[in-house]
Amino acid sequence: MSRDGKNTERAAVRGNEGSYLEGPGGLKGLTERFSALIPLVAGLVISRVGLLTASYGGYARTDDGALTDSSMLIALAALGVLLAVITRRKTPLKKRFVNRLMLASIAVESLSGFAMAAMFALGEPFPGMRLAIGALVSLSASLCIFYWLRRARETNTVVAVVYVFTSLALSEALLYALSILPDFLEMALSASIVLLQYPLRLSARTRTIPKHIEGREFESDYFSFSKTEIQRRQFLMATAVGIGALSIVIGFLRGYPNGASIVFDPATRLAYPLAVIFCCSLIIIATLRGSERTTTVGMFVAMQLLAAIALVLYSAFPDTLHIGAVPTTTLNALMVGFTWYVSLAFMSAGWRDPYYYTCAGWIVWIGCRAVMRLSIIALASLALDSGLVLSVMSLILLVSAQIVFIQFLHVENQSQVESSPSCEGDCRSCRRKPNPSKLSKLMGLDNNSESAQTREEMMQQSARQMGRQFLLSDREIEVLALYAQGYTQKRVAETLFISQGTAHAHIKRIYAKTDLHSRQELIDYLEEYTA
Repeated sequence: MSRDGKNTERAAVRGNEGSYLEGPGGLKGLTERFSALIPLVAGLVISRVGLLTASYGGYARTDDGALTDSSMLIALAALGVLLAVITRRKTPLKKRFVNRLMLASIAVESLSGFAMAAMFALGEPFPGMRLAIGALVSLSASLCIFYWLRRARETNTVVAVVYVFTSLALSEALLYALSILPDFLEMALSASIVLLQYPLRLSARTRTIPKHIEGREFESDYFSFSKTEIQRRQFLMATAVGIGALSIVIGFLRGYPNGASIVFDPATRLAYPLAVIFCCSLIIIATLRGSERTTTVGMFVAMQLLAAIALVLYSAFPDTLHIGAVPTTTLNALMVGFTWYVSLAFMSAGWRDPYYYTCAGWIVWIGCRAVMRLSIIALASLALDSGLVLSVMSLILLVSAQIVFIQFLHVENQSQVESSPSCEGDCRSCRRKPNPSKLSKLMGLDNNSESAQTREEMMQQSARQMGRQFLLSDREIEVLALYAQGYTQKRVAETLFISQGTAHAHIKRIYAKTDLHSRQELIDYLEEYTA
């Protein structure tokens, strides 16, 4: 093996042990390692800021009430159509379609932002027109967000955490800076910034793709290869159920007590982004230090604690609701980052197109929240006692916590049974092949064997055609087919019963003959120029 190959192998081993903060090069080395994420982080920040300034009022207040949630529900209905189309497919969306969809989404997000700014500049906009434009902004910005998440598919725990929570923190800082401006100017400037996603797409293509950045997967985290695939699916499904349950709580908290938006004063407007940035920093630092529970149980504990604090503050300061709105909006922001993170995990575990998981995650999270928020507005006419409303929210929070932790306990218990030394595969439960549940199939976590076989056959066919074009040997074609499916050099060697050095040599010759220089370039060529 070459010196570079050995260094890469040693780096990968280092990446799975100890703390990143104590690694070689210190903070400077850490920054250099993740510098390839800069275009993706910038794109994710800009797309979220464009959404929140145009549709949510930039969080100078909690949101814009029924108009915000109604426009988002319309957007979710459109995303549901895309979800239905992807569900019927057994292969990922074509790269050309994804690129064209992204180009169109950027244009629509920017134009919608400018239209919203013009309406605010001319005076209070007509509700129907604002609803329609808000729906366009919500749909196009969501698709932009999904694109930037898609580019980070198949990455590892550490890279995913750094990517999504850095993006979340920076977007809050930018939102705060823009919120100082008048509404129309804030929207116009944000709509202009949205256009920067065009050059950022080109810049991202020249950087190392996230799944090739040195990172780490924890044994008990979403990205890890659990002891059995069924356990891994249950772990992800427990999270999906938890997100839905906690989203209902967030919908109630954001709508307390009558569904009207809550305006921040200067102090609470500053406190909210600082709280989000602080939480994001803690999550990133804990993950870099090697904490395995941060993004699983730790995240749910933190979010449920914020919900409990919000309930207490609403009760203690009924005349200054913006105080309770600080932990509420912080919780809402953290749920955004957590949903991004879990979507990346689903992309890693599932066999469907990445847009399937981003659309589904968005519908579960935003849909539950919006429906509950609108329910509060509908119930406002009943003039319910505020103490009763707080009691109901406390009950829902308690139930959501129980749902989450019961699910996690079930997964943990099954893991212990499967790893029990007293069971050597002879008991009935071990012999029985686990059947994926309906929920597992719905989430695309059933490891569809037919789809996997179809993808493998298509890749082999494309590799053979590429081999004829570039005069590759039979062994090089075999290596190419596996390498393009995401196999590491070590796994290629094990699959083909050759040494790792031989696999490395074959890959170098493939690069030389095709004049391509990375795995992603090979994949792009296979997808675009072969059958």
